[in-house]
Amino acid sequence: MLEPLLQSEIKEKILLYLYANGESYAREISKIFNFNLSTVQNQLLNLEQGGVLYSKLKGKVRLFGLNPRYPFKKEIEALLEKVLRFIPEEERAKFYNRRLRPRHSRKPI
Repeated sequence: MLEPLLQSEIKEKILLYLYANGESYAREISKIFNFNLSTVQNQLLNLEQGGVLYSKLKGKVRLFGLNPRYPFKKEIEALLEKVLRFIPEEERAKFYNRRLRPRHSRKPI
């Protein structure tokens, strides 16, 4: 839906995924959408260099998220929210809702 504006279907799906899930890393995004890992990494780095995303290290993993200091953050979020409403429910449940398993009862906190 935003492909003509963003010039890339991959970039659109990355932004939608990060908006819906908060933070994520390149390998998770590439597995969910079945994209090439290097392509996802390049798009994430381009968006980070443009100031749209931020990244931080958590252990050995680089997490990406929408930059709260980006001047057009509210506008981008409003646009992404509108796009998510037009995506069919099955696709939204499959790609944009992170499935979290409950913590194992014997696992230490």
